[in-house]
Amino acid sequence: MKRTLGMLLVLTMIIGLLPAYAAGGIETTEETWYAVSKSDDYKVYYYSTVTNTGDEPAAIKNLLFEIKDADDRVLESTSKFSLYPSVLTPGQTGWLVITQDVKDIAKKAVIDHCDLEIAGKVDDDHAANLLPATAEYLKEDEDENEDMLRIAVTNPGEGNAFEITAAMAARDASGKLLYIVGAGTRDIGLPAGGALTLRSQVRSDIMDALEDENAEIASVEALAYTVEDLDD
Repeated sequence: MKRTLGMLLVLTMIIGLLPAYAAGGIETTEETWYAVSKSDDYKVYYYSTVTNTGDEPAAIKNLLFEIKDADDRVLESTSKFSLYPSVLTPGQTGWLVITQDVKDIAKKAVIDHCDLEIAGKVDDDHAANLLPATAEYLKEDEDENEDMLRIAVTNPGEGNAFEITAAMAARDASGKLLYIVGAGTRDIGLPAGGALTLRSQVRSDIMDALEDENAEIASVEALAYTVEDLDD
């Protein structure tokens, strides 16, 4: 009996030393947020990169984003988010966007910090099929006279690509994340070998926030994909 207990103890210690591979683990790797004025209230924009640290395809199961004051009191919270792509393969990095209105505070300075909790889940029923894409920043676009992010997407497949999601992440000259925006198509198919260009105006309140921080967009990263339902 003592020998059996000893073997179990040794086995437990060995297992405890093995590396942990979390199925469905999604972790934040960098983040940026802004609080901006909105009429009589305020809005928080949160952007981050997230990585699937597990060993299986993963999506976000639950999320809690809390906006707090300097005393750690919750001002507002939300569980709504956008994740690009919606399913991450093991080791893959994606982009997370959260926006939330903040009401009933005297001034913007009351917003002190944000807390984020993410619970991942294994999702082997879907797969994000990446498409070749490039993006650029157009300062005062010649057509609209507004600051734009533009992405060009190519379909290298043999059939039409429907329901394309495109996302762009803007960074400053040092590589700091500044802004993320997504766009998409639903009923328009991109033919095999064809290319599609999408553009998105950089929000004026985001431009104001960048100006307040003396930050300028220097580069733009591109992401485009379709989501395949593997159960079909």
